[in-house]
Amino acid sequence: MADDLPSTTHQLPPSLLDILSNSIILDGTLPYLSLSSIFALARTSHTLRDLVYNAPRAFRYVDLSKCRGAYVPPNLLTRLDSGGHSWRAERMDEHLTEDEFYAGPLRGVFGKLRRMKVLQGVHTMVLDDLASVTVDLINDIVTTPEYNVRLLSIRRCLNVNQPKLQQLLCHLCRPSRPEGTPRLQGLYVFTPPAFPSQEPFDYIHAFHYNFDTMGVLGYRGAQLGAQHQTNCTTNLRNVEPWYAASGQVISQGHAQRSSWEETLQTCKGIISFDAVLCTHMHADMAPVLHVASRDYLTKNKPGIPPLATVALGPSGCASCGRNPHGAPVWGESDVRDFPLLWPPPRSGKLIDAVRPPPRVAEDGQTLPARLIVSCTWCLTNRHCDSCHRWWCADCYNPKLSRQLLTDIERLSHAAHGMLPASALKESNEGDRVKLHSNLLSLNPGQAAVTLNCWECGRQCQDCTRQWAKTCKTCKGSYCFVHNTGCDEKNCDWCMHRGGRRTRELY
Repeated sequence: MADDLPSTTHQLPPSLLDILSNSIILDGTLPYLSLSSIFALARTSHTLRDLVYNAPRAFRYVDLSKCRGAYVPPNLLTRLDSGGHSWRAERMDEHLTEDEFYAGPLRGVFGKLRRMKVLQGVHTMVLDDLASVTVDLINDIVTTPEYNVRLLSIRRCLNVNQPKLQQLLCHLCRPSRPEGTPRLQGLYVFTPPAFPSQEPFDYIHAFHYNFDTMGVLGYRGAQLGAQHQTNCTTNLRNVEPWYAASGQVISQGHAQRSSWEETLQTCKGIISFDAVLCTHMHADMAPVLHVASRDYLTKNKPGIPPLATVALGPSGCASCGRNPHGAPVWGESDVRDFPLLWPPPRSGKLIDAVRPPPRVAEDGQTLPARLIVSCTWCLTNRHCDSCHRWWCADCYNPKLSRQLLTDIERLSHAAHGMLPASALKESNEGDRVKLHSNLLSLNPGQAAVTLNCWECGRQCQDCTRQWAKTCKTCKGSYCFVHNTGCDEKNCDWCMHRGGRRTRELY
C-alpha cells in the first residue's frame, strides 16, 4: 500500500535555469542586476549565456558610470603628455587628439560590447561622472549605425566640451536632416546628483546652544551657497522635484543666462532634455516684470526664453489658484513639453522618461499633473524662498496706480464693506476681489515678499511671522532658524552675553 503512494523525497526544486527560462521572470529579474552581475551570470554555463544574450531586454539599459574599464586615473586628468601612456596597447603619439586620448577607456568598453553583439540593443545608456566621455564619442553614439541609443545621460562629465556639444545637437536637429534622424530622443545633462532621502529637518531643536558644537555649518543646508531647504513645507521624499513646490531644481541658468537656451529652442520637439524653457510663465509675467529683470533680459538674448530653474508645484497662485496660461498638463499636452525625469527608464521609451508621478488627492481622486515652472527673473518679488508660494500678475501687480492702492488701504482702516467708486472704475470684478483679499495689508509699492535673513532669502508674510523674531531684551530682530543659540524670546547675544548695552542702529 505504501509503494502505491507517489514519492516526493527525491524531487528536486527547479533549477535556476528552469526559473530564468520563463521570460516574465527573466525580464523582472534582469533590471535588478548590474552589468557586471549579468556577465557573471552568463559565464556560469553555455545555456545561461545563450539565454541571457538572446533576451531582448537584457542589455536595453546599460549603466557604465561605475564601470572600472571606463575609469580614467586622476593623475592623467591634469596632464595630457604622460610619456607614452597607452590605452588598449595603443601607444600615444603626436597624432592622437585630446578627445581620442580621454575616450580611449570607454571606447575599449564599447569594443567589448560590440564583440558580444549586445551594443546594438542598448536603448538607454548612462555615462555619468566619466572623464572618458568626449564630444567625439557622443557624436559616434548618436550618428553611427552600430549604436541605437534613445536616452543618453552624460551628467557631470569632466571632458565634455559644452559649446561643441551644443553645436552637435543643433546640427542633429537642423531642418535639412535626413528622415528618421536623430535616433536620440532624450539627453540628461542638467539634473543634479540625487542625495539620499532624509527625515524632515527639525528646526525647533536643531539649533540649541552647545559650546562643544558652536555654529550651524555642520547642519544640512546651512553652508553659504548651499541649496536652500524649505522651512514651511512638508517632507518631499519620493516626490518628483519638477512636480512639487521644491524651489530651485537645476543650477545652470539660475543666476545668469545659459548658452543652452538656444540649443533647447532649436531642439524643441526633436530631442528632449531634463530641463525646459520658461515659456508659459514668461508670457504671463512679461507685462509686470521687475524693472531690473526686464533690463537684464532685454540686454541678454532678447526674444529667447530663459531656462526654467524653479519648480512651483501644481497648486497655482497662492492667492487665487490661477495657473499660467498654457501650462502643460499630462494627458492633454504634447509629451515633448515635459522634462526628462530621473532615473532614466529601462524601456528606453521617451514617454516613460517624461511620465510624471500620479497625483492623488486625500479622497483617492486622481488629480491632473500640471507642470508649473519658472525662471528667477519672472519671480522677482513674487516668490517665497521658504514655502515656494508665488503670486500671479493679477494678485500682485506693482504697476497698479497709487490711487487705487491708497483707496484700498483707506478701506482696510475704515473697515467698509465695499470698494470706493474710484476703485470700482479702475478694476473689474475679479480683480477687485483679488485685490481686496490679498493686497489689503500691503502698502503702495510694497513687494509680496521681503528679505529679512540672507540664508532664508525672500519670504512671504506667513514665513516671516513664523521664523523672524524680535528679541524681548534688546528689541532687535533675528532669524530663529539661522541665529545660533537663540530661543523664541531672546537672541543669542542676549541669552549668553548678558544682553546688549545699546540697541542696534542698523
